[in-house]
Amino acid sequence: MGFSVSASTAIIFISFLIAASTLYTAWENSYSNVQAAREDWYELRLSQVHFDVGDVSITASGSSDVSVSFKYLGQTISGTVVVLHNGTYVSSVNLGYLIPNNYYTITVTGGADTSGAINYATFGFDNGCMLLVEYYYDSAKLAYIVNGYSTQCPMGVS
Repeated sequence: MGFSVSASTAIIFISFLIAASTLYTAWENSYSNVQAAREDWYELRLSQVHFDVGDVSITASGSSDVSVSFKYLGQTISGTVVVLHNGTYVSSVNLGYLIPNNYYTITVTGGADTSGAINYATFGFDNGCMLLVEYYYDSAKLAYIVNGYSTQCPMGVS
């Protein structure tokens, strides 16, 4: 009787150790995933808080397109940009990475409108921020004029 009780106790103890090691591994993986998610969220929020552009200009690019140039002033982010013209999807452009104090040019296909009407070019960036450019064609100057621009970034619940 003494041997079987000792063997049973050993089996239960070994089972407990195996269960504890499995739980520890699961907890460790979960904690690492939560920490990585927090770091990603923090980096995303920093890129949104520091998102800024300057020196926005627009020029004709062929007979039906315009090119919008801007100086990026924010934190380095991935450069995939979605392009909208007057609310309609035009294209997606990959600029590599947006580096602070560099100039970038994006062509808006079909963005040329010489009627003098107000047009809008919207650029959506990977971090969720947008650059909204309002422009029109000035027939007296024979050039496109930037009427105004703004940047918008989402403000999530924190």
